[in-house]
Amino acid sequence: MANPKVTWYDDTNTQLVSQWLIPTTDAGSVSQQKSFLIWNNRGENTAVADMYNCVITTKDSAGGNTGELVMNKWIEVKVDTMNETNFTPIGGITTKAIKAGGSALATYIHGDVNDGNIATTATQRNFAKVTLQANVPPNATAGNYDFLTRVTYQHN
Repeated sequence: MANPKVTWYDDTNTQLVSQWLIPTTDAGSVSQQKSFLIWNNRGENTAVADMYNCVITTKDSAGGNTGELVMNKWIEVKVDTMNETNFTPIGGITTKAIKAGGSALATYIHGDVNDGNIATTATQRNFAKVTLQANVPPNATAGNYDFLTRVTYQHN
């Protein structure tokens, strides 16, 4: 079976997303929330491998675990497709399990055939919806921070 086809879309499912631009957020404040749909095989006519053991975290711009934002877990996530209401801090080796909605197994985003429409995708097993925010501590160093938001998974 083909490898998973992972794409990130905005929460309206209309715009492919390659970066998250967080507006200026003062130290001691929480940024605006931003939701994303993390798809496997969006709108495809042939099934691909399921993603399993899916987790989300942040990394520094080189893919490592350095820097204030990553080490101090400024980024927080809630997994909407898991009906979560509270945010969990993530960063570096501190990860958060994610999963698709509907009948998806725990930590799975399935690679089923689907039409790419969130309202009609059968059982909504092909995407996880996450909401992210930056919770900047009062003692944060001023400046711009480049970082990666990363989903790690396994597949067969």
